[in-house]
Amino acid sequence: MAFFEALKDKAVNTFNQVLDRAPANGLSRDEAFCREHNLPDGEVILDELAVEISCKPENSRDAYNVLYPQGRIYLTQHFLVFRDVFDRRNCSFVIHLSTVKKVERLPTSSYGFALSIGTHSRINVKIYLVGLRSESERFSLQLKMSLKKNLPNVKKLPPFIQTCYSEYLLAKNKVSNEKVEHMPPGGLGVKFKFPGDAKANRDKTKMKLWFDLFRVDGRNLSLIKTPMFYKLVRVGLPNRLRGEIWELCCGSIYLRLDHTNEYETLLKENEGKKSVAIEEIQKDLNRSLPEYAAYQDKEGIDRLRRVLTAYSWKNPDIGYCQAMNIVVAALLIYMSEEQAFWCLNVLIDRVVPGYYSRTMYGTLLDQRVFESLVENSMPVLWNHISKYDIQLSVISLPWFLSLYLTSMPLVFAFRILDVFFLQGPKTLFQVALAILKVNGEELLKAEDDGTFVSILKEYFLTLDQSAHPNAPNPKYSLVTKFQELMVTAFKEFSVINEEVIERHRAKHRNTIFLSITTFVKRTELRNLPKTANLSQTDISLLYDRFYSIVTSTITVGTGASEMHFDAFKIFMQQICDWVETEPNDDAAKQEAFLQRLFDNWDSKSEGSLSLADLVVGLNKLLEPDLLTSISNFFSLYSKDDKVDREGILTISEDLLYITSPWKKGLLLDSLTETAIENAIADELYKQQKESGNPNGEGIQIPQSFDLDKQRIENMQLERYLSAASTFIQRAFEYAQPVEDEEVLIEELKIDNTISSNAALNPNTPVYLNLPTFRMVVLADETYELFFSNTFRGSFHIDKPLDSKMNTMRNLRDMFDGLIADGREVAKKVRRRMDSQATPPQHSDNSSVQSGKSSKAQEEEDERDDDFGVIDIDENDKNLVLGAEAQVMVGSVNDTKEEEKRIESLKKAEASEDRKKQNNDGNLIEFET
Repeated sequence: MAFFEALKDKAVNTFNQVLDRAPANGLSRDEAFCREHNLPDGEVILDELAVEISCKPENSRDAYNVLYPQGRIYLTQHFLVFRDVFDRRNCSFVIHLSTVKKVERLPTSSYGFALSIGTHSRINVKIYLVGLRSESERFSLQLKMSLKKNLPNVKKLPPFIQTCYSEYLLAKNKVSNEKVEHMPPGGLGVKFKFPGDAKANRDKTKMKLWFDLFRVDGRNLSLIKTPMFYKLVRVGLPNRLRGEIWELCCGSIYLRLDHTNEYETLLKENEGKKSVAIEEIQKDLNRSLPEYAAYQDKEGIDRLRRVLTAYSWKNPDIGYCQAMNIVVAALLIYMSEEQAFWCLNVLIDRVVPGYYSRTMYGTLLDQRVFESLVENSMPVLWNHISKYDIQLSVISLPWFLSLYLTSMPLVFAFRILDVFFLQGPKTLFQVALAILKVNGEELLKAEDDGTFVSILKEYFLTLDQSAHPNAPNPKYSLVTKFQELMVTAFKEFSVINEEVIERHRAKHRNTIFLSITTFVKRTELRNLPKTANLSQTDISLLYDRFYSIVTSTITVGTGASEMHFDAFKIFMQQICDWVETEPNDDAAKQEAFLQRLFDNWDSKSEGSLSLADLVVGLNKLLEPDLLTSISNFFSLYSKDDKVDREGILTISEDLLYITSPWKKGLLLDSLTETAIENAIADELYKQQKESGNPNGEGIQIPQSFDLDKQRIENMQLERYLSAASTFIQRAFEYAQPVEDEEVLIEELKIDNTISSNAALNPNTPVYLNLPTFRMVVLADETYELFFSNTFRGSFHIDKPLDSKMNTMRNLRDMFDGLIADGREVAKKVRRRMDSQATPPQHSDNSSVQSGKSSKAQEEEDERDDDFGVIDIDENDKNLVLGAEAQVMVGSVNDTKEEEKRIESLKKAEASEDRKKQNNDGNLIEFET
């Protein structure tokens, strides 16, 4: 019986280990869950259960088209998460607990336990808990406790929904109970027009479809994601909603809710402060999407500066990196500053980690992954690229780093970003592979990098043209090159998923890291100043130690790989005998002397040391020439080649501190070693003489001697104390009064007695110049030896590094120019793609009612939030949800079912509207 119990326990433990084991990427189960569902870090799964659900709007009798979707429901501190067990796209939701208005327990005969949850978006979710009743009771209790703990966050909800365009859209059309009187702060496109032609892109039709979805499936913090949601994202988002859907897809909307006002606080607290990152930001402001009108205007530039600056203070380890200005400039067209700020945080930390970092390892790694994918999926093209040594990674790097924003016209780049925020970084690979696939025949004719790039440039310039202009079927001739690109990317390369990409990353990660380290190290060492006292091996070790320390001690706001004072102290502790790691009586003196060294080596006076500063400074301290060594030490204290009374006292104190290891007997200088050798020789001589061998023939040196260690240490201590006393005595004896600057060095004679000297008067200002300082040092054998040999020997440059230290180096500056090439394409296409979306000058009689002026028509075109004045053609809707969307969505439920749900909701609302008899012109009048 005991055997079976032990076997059972072992099986249970094994099962639990399988459930709780960390994924291959090193994340815990909770961390992986947060990444999968785009939740903020720190959320923990409190409970989970198998459930079946039913979702419907409050004023509709029809439930979700799949009667009872099956899956698992998860409860965290702030969220209720559901995902379909078969296909996540069939039904899933992430409901913030602050949006929950009501929870009821339902009577049911088919299930043991059922709950009804009502949200602020008037969506009713019925949850049928499957499993033991005790587990259902436990889940309900956990939900009740979480809702109570979340009550303080409910206060954040009313002001937050005032910033959501989806709420404004429904409130304006009298569908929502929320009062949103003013349009939420939007992106620059509201004032400077959105890229592209809104009419050609059927922006109003898309907005109407989203409006219908919001009424049926909820919105923002309590949205039920159905197949229609994924389809509407893939066919392109409407301009006014694009920013909100982006932040919803990537999860930054939750950070914005949790950290209300943090963006403004960051800007206010750091107003007027300077940093290296801010200087770099200023340089790039006018190079950020210059083809867009807002970035030729002060308002657009100021918004961009504020978001980038706030992020540099929020995440000082990164600060500012190349191409961040391009990405933020794109976000700000559709987002408010706060939305763009939090979206940038999620983008850098989660979506594309390592792309915008000191080493750019993420981008470089993904270029190697991309090359590997091309080799596997298009071997003929890859063989051609290899044959002619075409640098594919250099060509594709701007695509990934700037998210295609500088490679193709903005109107198409934003369509790619729609899908990118929905499904993550695999989109970048799928689109890049599709670009090569579509242009494969032409690229096989290219025999050099220039021709290869020219073919792709021309392709990007013609994305709006027909992919099959000579096709006999009129439908094929209407398909544009961009539509062909999207279908190719998400159909033919749908197999390129997260698992495939992660497998390739794991394969090439170590190689990329090694290449980065080796290449950057070799480049920087080549550019260092010449140092006579440091060998190449010494400099290589200093490089490794410098960056291993800097990597772990980045200070606020710099965004640069430079050493600050705290890191400098760690560095000196590792290589110097006289720098203690533990606090002691000399801690204050140590801090002061190290600060003096640091300030002296700081060539730019910016509070940080570059590797070059450190190498030059150490080279001076390791000077073997005695007089030069003394001069270098004197320069640490001198002003105008003089040291005043306070400086003399400081030099004396610092020499006392630096010589502490020898005073304490921890180290022995050459004088002491010579004394020990002499004592040993005397002892040997005495032994030989006593043994009758005065000539010393066949001397046998014993393994150990019985020496008086304490006496030797005391002798060395007395010698260093005497040297310090003699130094201070002679320094003031031979110091010159300020008024007597013409005293010649020849007139000074060393004397052990203190003669009458004005410098000895504490009220008389005095100074010590370099010749006098040298004379005082050389007058004492201990200090002369210290500067000629002892001090230099206390540095251990060749001390091996800890194997755990990371020597990764900053690489981003070496790739600054790589993304600039794509910007020219966007400038050229500006004339032909209307990227600034200026109002059309011609009139379209087919879409304008008789009697309307051109101004009235323009105003109506801009009113994409008021459906009382919009007449949507059913054919237009079908075009929006056409073949392209069907291909990209994949295996999801049929659209007709969604339309039936919307139609039933329309009827229910229409009956209520007839009762109200509201004559407001903004009420929706739907046509069937």
